[in-house]
Amino acid sequence: MQGNFSLPAGLVGRFAIVKLWPELKTAEDECIARISLAAKQLGIECIEIGPDGKWISDPSLNVSQGNVDFVIHLHYDTPKNYDAFSFVALWNPLRFYFEWGYERCSRNLTTHDDFISCGSEAADDHVYRMVRGEKTHLAPKFRVYHSTPGIVHLPTLGDQKLFYAGINWEAVSGGKSRHQEVLKRLDKTGNLRIYGPQMFHGIKVWAGYQSYVKEIPFDGISMIHEIAKAGIALVLSSPAHKKSGLMSTRLFESISAGAVIICDENPFARKHFGEALLYIDSRSPVDQMLADIERHIEWIKTNPAAAKALAVRAQEIFTQNFTLVKNISDLYLGLSDRRRALDERARGAGGAMGVNVFFLMPEFSRDVLIQHLESSKQTCTDVKPYLVLDSRIYDQNQSEIDQLIRDSGAHIELDIRDYSAAAIYPELRAARPLGEVIFDLIQKTPMDHAFMVVAPNESLQSRHVETLVSALRASRDVVCAATAAVLDQGEEVVRSVHELLDFGHVNKSGPTGYGRFIFRRGAIPEDVGTAIRYLHGRPLAVLTAGLEIKQLLAASIKIDVAQEFPARPWDDSEENEIIWSYNPAAFRIQTGFGPRPVAHPVARPSWVWSKGRLIKQFFSPKWIRAQCIAMKKQGVKARVRVLRRNFGL
Repeated sequence: MQGNFSLPAGLVGRFAIVKLWPELKTAEDECIARISLAAKQLGIECIEIGPDGKWISDPSLNVSQGNVDFVIHLHYDTPKNYDAFSFVALWNPLRFYFEWGYERCSRNLTTHDDFISCGSEAADDHVYRMVRGEKTHLAPKFRVYHSTPGIVHLPTLGDQKLFYAGINWEAVSGGKSRHQEVLKRLDKTGNLRIYGPQMFHGIKVWAGYQSYVKEIPFDGISMIHEIAKAGIALVLSSPAHKKSGLMSTRLFESISAGAVIICDENPFARKHFGEALLYIDSRSPVDQMLADIERHIEWIKTNPAAAKALAVRAQEIFTQNFTLVKNISDLYLGLSDRRRALDERARGAGGAMGVNVFFLMPEFSRDVLIQHLESSKQTCTDVKPYLVLDSRIYDQNQSEIDQLIRDSGAHIELDIRDYSAAAIYPELRAARPLGEVIFDLIQKTPMDHAFMVVAPNESLQSRHVETLVSALRASRDVVCAATAAVLDQGEEVVRSVHELLDFGHVNKSGPTGYGRFIFRRGAIPEDVGTAIRYLHGRPLAVLTAGLEIKQLLAASIKIDVAQEFPARPWDDSEENEIIWSYNPAAFRIQTGFGPRPVAHPVARPSWVWSKGRLIKQFFSPKWIRAQCIAMKKQGVKARVRVLRRNFGL
């Protein structure tokens, strides 16, 4: 153990960190290596996982609430996609979100349970603006810097050479910058040592530089050793980092290495390290920048004792607040209280509320059953899970079903009844409409309870029901809530969340889903049976009649879009008419917090020509325009006029 640190009670002493690009060697690896080293010094285990939560060392294992204390996610390119408490690091300037897709990447941040700050007000305020009105999050509390475990070398001034490391992006893009011009001129002085990749995207990025030394491996320590050998470090920031008050990792590496630092005007450096660093203004002309750097180097060489004193002072400040050992220790010591505060905020002042969760399994599938049993293990203590089975399915597979339930340890009740139309209406030989099944389940739910329906292609994180029911507890005005969803589309990495609510049609590639929603039973209209029992493709559309759907930031459900549910076919036009007659507001598209997708046009009733007569039908404007063009080519002018008049085209 490090110092006086001892693991708080109730924690397992292991956390995970997401490695987004396992097949590549990136600066991310340097950060992960240093976090792992710091954890080891505290006697804590740090494991690497992929963005889907699988252990990189053993992909058969998944990260969970039971095997880690938390997960640290370093990047904004992917949402939370695993069942464990998750921090996301606010380590990037706001400008980067615009370059990668502001709405998508910002929304990804809010799928995590909490945030890790690195002292940037701009980065912290970015997430606070998104969560300020929500009960699921708090403003960032913990700070973890992209730093080093601690001090590695005491100040020696090394060889009194100026260390610089980078990629030289201008060589890749063909552009020019003040930094590049300064480096070219410093290259001729003999005072510079350049490190970085020799080849990048097939280009020798440091070709022509006499000061280029070599590439440094991303192992968490080699960079620091090389900085110590040089003795002086040039720390420059991008305009985006300076604008957001974010410092690059180079500052922390250089302080850990005991180097004297020549830094640009990044406000983070001035604010936290003051006169312990030497400064230049990178906004100055190149001649001025070069003169200031050379003046600082000369001062260091002629005043070694004073220069070392600067480096010592920087290390004192660094040790007080910025080492990873301190950051991770503080996080662990405050973790239980923080999670309790988040839970209390989400729960609100409301009392207990029973929740019936119905897991549908219209056909027997061992995989689906196992998935449902795992999803039924919720942290919510008010939940009562049911496995909904047709009696014939249970009769045919009883022993296997019972055994799987026993082996899983899940506390789930079987709801066995005749759910197939063939069992009730033998002459039909067809499945009952899904809406009719759901209507029966609604009747099973007490009026003071809430209820949910989970489809066979959906899996829930363990806090999913708690998140939804907390929205109902927090306000009596909330009668229906919905999370976002992670869509499993067979891609290796999921890069965004899905929160579009569109009951105007069934989108196989972006389904509205079922388990995303929770409903107060008492808020469901008494006459809902006049509509829902006749719907198969979109039964939930009529449950929202007169209800405002509270969309939540969590994305705690995964939908496998390859397994469409319910199975087709059904009559879209017939369902449109039923939905429109009972709840026309269902066709109002809701987009939630994140990316504003180009939604499917809202279906609406209008008159179209079919088989020599006009009939009322639902089609999108795009479809109608196509029909107009086709009929015009055929010379059917009268029909074109009818279509245009009815659709305003």
